[in-house]
Amino acid sequence: MRRAQPDHPRGYKAPALGLLCVLGALSSVVALVIGFIPPAQFGHSNPLTYAALILAGILAIGIAPPLLLDRLRRPGWKATSSGPAPLP
Repeated sequence: MRRAQPDHPRGYKAPALGLLCVLGALSSVVALVIGFIPPAQFGHSNPLTYAALILAGILAIGIAPPLLLDRLRRPGWKATSSGPAPLP
């Protein structure tokens, strides 16, 4: 929006927006990688079992619900507008 409508007044401007985006993406990747390291409480079990449990959780929580929502969508849920919403 800042590039498409640069003269539109904004309530807040994030300083160093590009840097904030890079830091957010990097933090997300680091958190994902750290999540696959088994904690000490997991014991001396196979680390692949832990990784499989994490992947199963990601699939069950992050992928299955959106796919089910798309698959079981009712026809009345679709948007009726013919174009993009007008700006306030």
